[in-house]
Amino acid sequence: MLRITSELPYLDQAGHVYVPLAGPARSCLKLNRHASRVWREALRRPVDLDTLPDLDRDFLLGLTRNGVLRTTPAPATASRPASAPVPAPASPSEGV
Repeated sequence: MLRITSELPYLDQAGHVYVPLAGPARSCLKLNRHASRVWREALRRPVDLDTLPDLDRDFLLGLTRNGVLRTTPAPATASRPASAPVPAPASPSEGV
């Protein structure tokens, strides 16, 4: 699993993602609706590239090679038994 982050600022508006400096001759790259969905999902949560369709995986890897996206290993989550209680958040008055 990989965590993917953007190396460039981007605009997500009207169903499309726009990435300045990521297109040819450092122009603004406008992603189509499908590519925009792939982008959003990849940045939202850890991704297993092996489970993605070939074209989606190649799209993300191409942006990684071009320096638009960065990948890092996703942190391992500590698993807790389903029956374990979830700690309650501390109230503002605690510790006073």
